[in-house]
Amino acid sequence: MKKIVFLMVSLLFVIYTPLVGAEVDVNISIGIPPPLAFTAPPDVVVVPSGTAYVYMVPGMPGLYFYNSFWYRFHGGHWYWAHTYNGRWGYIERHLVPRFIIDVPPDYYRHLPPRYHRIHYGDLDRHWYRWDKSRHWDRYDWYKREYREHERRRHARDLHRDGHKPPPHNDRELKQDRRDQKKDRGAQKRHPDDRRGRKQGR
Repeated sequence: MKKIVFLMVSLLFVIYTPLVGAEVDVNISIGIPPPLAFTAPPDVVVVPSGTAYVYMVPGMPGLYFYNSFWYRFHGGHWYWAHTYNGRWGYIERHLVPRFIIDVPPDYYRHLPPRYHRIHYGDLDRHWYRWDKSRHWDRYDWYKREYREHERRRHARDLHRDGHKPPPHNDRELKQDRRDQKKDRGAQKRHPDDRRGRKQGR
């Protein structure tokens, strides 16, 4: 009986030891990305990604907030942290939420210059309530960007499959023009961006 137990323990040791060594080697070779330098907490924008809200820092590729965690794509690998300026920990790609993976890597390049900025403090306090109530769905600028987001996604899918993207739907183009006119009127009435601050609350 003792020989059997000894053989089982030895076998487990032989199997498990290479796995531990491999895990250590992976973590060492990947490394940890340097902290991000911000002079103040960054504003974010909401990505029109469908059933869940993902937030990203404009002008900075690969930095996202979703469901109380920050995610960062750096050097071909994914990392996560509790705060945007915290210590980043490596995370396997299959553990990164699908909503973040689905955001195109170049999405930050397509953001309209006047796309609504959300103050970090508002995000920190209200993200959970916003998600549960689908808060941003009620705003024209979000609906318009969602349509654009879907058009770009559809065009990418067609391009990948070797098809040409279809022309814009006339009804959608007219709706976009109406929404843009509304936004211009709101900006004239609120030159100090008070409207935008109220939306972020």
